[in-house]
Formats: sequence, structure tokens, C-alpha cells
Amino acid sequence: MASLAHRALLLAILAAPLTVAAGDMSDPGYMTAIRQEIARLNIDAVCDDRAGTCVFPTTLGEQGPTLDVTIRSSFATHTVYIYIERFIEIDTPKGPGLELARLLLAYNRHMVTSKLEWDESTATIRISVVLNTDSNFDRKAFRSQLLGVLSNARRIRPALIEAMKTAQ
Repeated sequence: MASLAHRALLLAILAAPLTVAAGDMSDPGYMTAIRQEIARLNIDAVCDDRAGTCVFPTTLGEQGPTLDVTIRSSFATHTVYIYIERFIEIDTPKGPGLELARLLLAYNRHMVTSKLEWDESTATIRISVVLNTDSNFDRKAFRSQLLGVLSNARRIRPALIEAMKTAQ
């Protein structure tokens, strides 16, 4: 039987990151819409239509770090995946400790669309949101999801950093 720490960690990492299969081309129409909506929000992003990605820096709080936000559109999976890859970096490749794992679970339970994901290969936690585009690209939902993940990132990062400090 798995220990409580292992159960908490497994629950925290259930959501694996989306990967884009080789040869997966983004839908050019959606990339045009993504570019337009990013510009509408006065965000200066670097986009690659062929790869289906846009990247822009964001600063998390007045004294917070500047991190890259990635937007990845996939026609194959009918999704737009918005994420901050290195949202939290953990000192050990073993992953978050029990207290941090519990806090990640609590935030995942309370956030409406954003989720926190543990990436073992980089020893980081990412924050992300997925927008389904199987029937259309909802511009208002895209803006809402993008602003929501940025808001959540700014709001919860200080508490996660503090939890990591107290756990050591």
C-alpha cells in the first residue's frame, strides 16, 4: 500500500503535459486568432505559426521573477495549451515534499481551470490551462483562460515559495 506522501504526490501529478506529435501542424486560422487576441490584450509575443506556438515573458508580481508563458495550438488534439513551464523550481529531483504536495492538491481543487503539474524531467512545477477547440476557437474563452492562468500564477506563487522554504 502506497504511503500518504506517495498518494498525495501521485494526485498532484496526474495531469501530464500535452505533447505535440511529430508532424503535428497547428491550424493556421487558430494561430491568426491567437495572434489577434494576444495583441488585443497588449501582449508582445513571439509566434511561430509552423510550430503553433507563441511565447511571451511575464513578471509575477512587483518583485517576482520574469517567466516565459507559452501558448501551443494543436490541430491534432484540438486544443490550445497555455502554460508557464518553470513556474516553481524544486531543489530535489525527488519532487515536492508532502506539505508542498498537499498545497498543490489544495490549489488544484480550488482553481477553476488552471492546474499545477509536476515535471520530473526538469524538477519543476508548471501552471497551465487547456482550451478545447474541437468545434471552434472561442476568442472570449481564450482571453479569459490566458488572463486566468496569469492571475492564478501571480496569486499562488508566493505561498508555494513560502511552503518550500518552511519545508526545508
